[in-house]
Amino acid sequence: MTITQWHVPVDDENCYWYAIFTSYSAPVDKKKMRDQRLELYELPDYKSRKNKSNDYGFDPHEQATETYTGMGADINVHDQWAVESMGAIQDRTNEHLGTSDKAIVQYRRLLRQEIEKVVGGEKPFMFLDAAHARSIQGPATMDGIGPTRGWEIYWMEVDVKRRRGAVGQRPVPSEIAGKIRHLSAAE
Repeated sequence: MTITQWHVPVDDENCYWYAIFTSYSAPVDKKKMRDQRLELYELPDYKSRKNKSNDYGFDPHEQATETYTGMGADINVHDQWAVESMGAIQDRTNEHLGTSDKAIVQYRRLLRQEIEKVVGGEKPFMFLDAAHARSIQGPATMDGIGPTRGWEIYWMEVDVKRRRGAVGQRPVPSEIAGKIRHLSAAE
């Protein structure tokens, strides 16, 4: 089972959270997934029971003895903390960027340049049309600790093994297939 998450801003202070679960070996048990999500989230607004008002369930004893974050084992709480703890969008009109902020300056210039292209009816950098969108395989997702030797291709081996064992067998992306002819570290 893999999860892809998108935190999509809907205004200056809020995001919609999309979680896409993919199972390569068996159909997703939707009832089980819903029940697991509802252990942490309340309906009807899908508000997390662990949130800013209760420090995301932070427990210093847990952090000292059990988990790195002290916020439980649910990685979604950690992601929520990372997204929300930055606060509302800041007023950047009075900020003073320095030489160490070159990447920020360049990114903002690129963003403004590409916005102007769209305003002028041009296609922006990395425009994705329908033909190219259909060719995207999606990211290779894997969890695991690779071996000391061969770690550079470990994730590719895991992805190939998962795709070959999948129901309806997902194709192996061509840029990976040429590098992985056998399975070793992932087996």
